[in-house]
Amino acid sequence: MTKEKALEEEKEWDKYWTKKKTKSQAVYRGIARFYRQFIIKRALNYFIEKEFKNGAKLLHAGSGSGQVDQDVKKIFDITALDISEEALKLYREYNGAVSKTLKASIFDIPVKDKTFDGIYNLGVHEHFTGKENEKILREFARVLKENGKIVLFWPPKFGFSVIFLNSLHFILNDILGKKIRLHPEEISLIENQNQVKNLLKNSGFKMTKFYFGPKDLFTHCIIVAKKS
Repeated sequence: MTKEKALEEEKEWDKYWTKKKTKSQAVYRGIARFYRQFIIKRALNYFIEKEFKNGAKLLHAGSGSGQVDQDVKKIFDITALDISEEALKLYREYNGAVSKTLKASIFDIPVKDKTFDGIYNLGVHEHFTGKENEKILREFARVLKENGKIVLFWPPKFGFSVIFLNSLHFILNDILGKKIRLHPEEISLIENQNQVKNLLKNSGFKMTKFYFGPKDLFTHCIIVAKKS
């Protein structure tokens, strides 16, 4: 990613995290907050605790506000990385001022090779093209220790939240003519398991788990892969 595009991305995400709360936005964010706190966080806890040893050094790459980290940060050594300083401000509000945060792009993580035991994120990769995701994953491989793992929560086209939000946008925009966008564009939703397996293989990973089910109410495909 060029410096110009990185700055553009930073501005867009700062704008997203500080966006004025219209009634529609307020309702959406309230629902999203509830969903993260009571459904997604439990699924994250389950997979992170299953895949990593207590005390493992983990990078939350694209952390956003980090509402889902409130439990795992008590067990693991978490560093939250985001390109948006506004997102990291919220992260520190939710997780404590002493939280480890790193303002940077996931394309260029400013740490040494083989720094982390694992990397995870939720709802990040659908915002990037296939080629961009390959670059991101190669950067993840660089900063992971040998046999390090990634855990990705990546929404598919057939996921509950995607269907719900597409329907909501249709009502708001096509029927009511509101011209509202509740979240950034999702240009790379998962279509099938082979799509992910091939992407991981081309980026230096081997997929070890692909889950889509009730643990997060059929919202994400949860992918676990090991650095190969």
